[in-house]
Amino acid sequence: MELSPESFRNGYMALFDGQTRSAHLAALIDARCNEPSRWPTVPIVRKIARLFRVDAAELGAFFGLLRQPGAKGEVWIDVIRSPHTAELVAVDKLTRRQAVALGMMRALVEG
Repeated sequence: MELSPESFRNGYMALFDGQTRSAHLAALIDARCNEPSRWPTVPIVRKIARLFRVDAAELGAFFGLLRQPGAKGEVWIDVIRSPHTAELVAVDKLTRRQAVALGMMRALVEG
């Protein structure tokens, strides 16, 4: 089933509050200006999450950066730059908000 741009927009507006949407935009702008890949990285996500006071795990998931608990702290898995690493992600360990953000990103990329 193909979704229209209007459907994506409506879903995006319903799923993410204004602060989170602003953080998405800020992360994209920062990456476009400062990253050779022009895509947000973990340091950008952490910085923008602090500035906008949003959850870093949810913000990262929107860009395919999945934070997982590890034995010695957190581990970030980049399923965009390294799609083969997606199998390392324990989907049942994602928060609901991470799963929503990742699902929206995948729908936008694959749609």
